[in-house]
Amino acid sequence: MEQKSKQIEKNVSASFAYVKKDMLMLNDAFSDLHDKVQHLSMNHAMLLEEIGKLRSEMAKSGVIKAIPKPTPTPVSKKKPAVTKKRVVKKKK
Repeated sequence: MEQKSKQIEKNVSASFAYVKKDMLMLNDAFSDLHDKVQHLSMNHAMLLEEIGKLRSEMAKSGVIKAIPKPTPTPVSKKKPAVTKKRVVKKKK
């Protein structure tokens, strides 16, 4: 009986070691993805800034008309239409 419990203890310990290793690998993968997303975000912000500069330079030189900044459209908060339930009367 004691031999079986020691074997079970070894198996559980090995299983948790594998789980720990898998969790560390997942953590590394998520960390790497996070770094890549941050890098892309920085690149996107820099590109938007450059596009804005080019547009303003083109507008100053008269190549294009000044592009107005888009105004956000207000979101209407309409309530959903109330539907009436059909009441069916039972026949006698």
